[in-house]
Amino acid sequence: MATEMRSIILSNAEFASSLNSFRRTHEDVLPNGEIVSWAAADKQAMDITISIKGGSTVNQMVFTIENRQVIDILVRFCMENNIPVPRAGVKKWTARDSTISLSIALQGSELERANIDMAELV
Repeated sequence: MATEMRSIILSNAEFASSLNSFRRTHEDVLPNGEIVSWAAADKQAMDITISIKGGSTVNQMVFTIENRQVIDILVRFCMENNIPVPRAGVKKWTARDSTISLSIALQGSELERANIDMAELV
């Protein structure tokens, strides 16, 4: 059975931008504030450090977002940038150095359906 692997790799700046975009429509995920840094806490979650300004003080707080939310953030980035992402397939993310990647594995009928969907876009 054939398997297709797709990877979309985002730079640090692109991922920070995608976090800001995602939280505009998902206000319960992260509070407003400047994103200072992000790091993979483990394979199931990610820590986001945010500077929150209140009056004259600035506090840095760390928030954890779960695996599914990270995937949702990456898929939203792709949609906003017209990068086709198949609905089917197994989606995983990995962070390395200053990049994060979304990997999508398609097999058998998922692969066939994705190719039909892609052909309809053209």
